Amino acid sequence: MRTLLDGIPAPHHALLYTRTERDQAVIFEPACAPFLRPVIDTGTLRPWYTPTGDHWLLALPPGYSQNNAIGSLADLIQRHPGLGRRLSAYADISEPLWWELPPAATPALSAPIPRILIGVGERPAIAWDAGNAIPIAPIRLLAPADHLSLALLAASAGRCRLQQVTDTIALPSPPTTIAGRLAELAAQAVAMAHEQYALSREFARRLLADFGPPGSTLSAALQRWWELEFRELLAEVARALRNPIPEPFQPFWAARHAEGRARYYSLTAELAAVEAAIDELANPLWQAQEL
Repeated sequence: MRTLLDGIPAPHHALLYTRTERDQAVIFEPACAPFLRPVIDTGTLRPWYTPTGDHWLLALPPGYSQNNAIGSLADLIQRHPGLGRRLSAYADISEPLWWELPPAATPALSAPIPRILIGVGERPAIAWDAGNAIPIAPIRLLAPADHLSLALLAASAGRCRLQQVTDTIALPSPPTTIAGRLAELAAQAVAMAHEQYALSREFARRLLADFGPPGSTLSAALQRWWELEFRELLAEVARALRNPIPEPFQPFWAARHAEGRARYYSLTAELAAVEAAIDELANPLWQAQEL
């Protein structure tokens, strides 16, 4: 039986930092960096590989204040002045020790890495996590993790079983050859999903860097640039960023866009094939376990 842990309870809004706020705090006080960890919630969780979002959590463990003679927010800021750049705006909160995470967060905070993150819904996103992010409930996690467990849970039969369990789950025990193949397929899926995400972000980053005025952001359509024909991309850049791609540079961007789209959709097809192969191997194992 493998234990499923709950992500941390929804944290106090004052403890959520933007990426800019986190960077400012760490530059001002490098010692506070270990306490500021990226957050993964149901809005950022993706299948196989999940990127960290743009929010960071002040993750002071339960008991931190008592262990460090911190009795008030002023004491905390005196000890960690980098945190005060944001927390000082919340000095009127009367709740005691509100800057600490509750005891219910301890299992998720201390869960070993790597982990498997499990979303919600009829087809929950299931992802490999080898980083330092903190999942927020209702995301669940399984830790410690391995790629075989990832493949078994990500199979369609594994997802169905996850909907029926809460605290623990019994995973099938496949023969060695099948176990090795499933682990290999899951590792491939993670690598493909990572490459696809990196590809999508890099093209979007270049668009914004080259054509976005200071302070601008990409529209939803430009964030999903691979769904656009090039003529549609040209129109959306002009509309959303108000800075058309100059005609002399359009051949370069047309080629870059075509190459990026082709690779994105190729990865989509390859990932679907890997998922089908995992189902073919793993679903019978789950079915046999029910007999």
